[in-house]
Amino acid sequence: MDIPVLVRDDTDRKILILYVLSRLPAPIDSELLFDACLCDDGVGYFEYSVCLHDLVQSGNITEKDDEYIITEKGRENAETLSSSLPYSLRSAAEKRLTPVAEMLSRYALITTETVEKENGKYVHLAVSDGEFTLVDMTLYCGAGEDIPRIKKNFRRHAENIYSEIFTGLSKKQGGK
Repeated sequence: MDIPVLVRDDTDRKILILYVLSRLPAPIDSELLFDACLCDDGVGYFEYSVCLHDLVQSGNITEKDDEYIITEKGRENAETLSSSLPYSLRSAAEKRLTPVAEMLSRYALITTETVEKENGKYVHLAVSDGEFTLVDMTLYCGAGEDIPRIKKNFRRHAENIYSEIFTGLSKKQGGK
């Protein structure tokens, strides 16, 4: 038995993207947002990308460093239009949102900021456990081409990076 495709056109895709974003606690990168929207066979990456771009252009979503967050205009549109999506589609989206929302809550403990200075761009990275700052560092990145990748990798692997830094720096080094 085939599952019916509930997302029929770009309007449905845009409403779905707004619906998903309106339920998330923090900015999200385009890959995770796409994953959260993959609750129906009517959502393909090309169509999703076009709709996401259109929503940014229309002021429903803001984008910075490949992270997206819904604007007040987008939130109002999501509230008004989301009831036009079938209940089963909204339910499927909610199920996909649970792990994404948990991941974004974890991201709230992780700071990644671009800092521009006269001599180039820096990336400030920090992670806390909610009570204590575990690591807080700023890296020089020249013209900054690598900053989006550095930020994404740090967000996804902050605990491992912290562990590697701590282990590397606390190791006894040869005879002294």
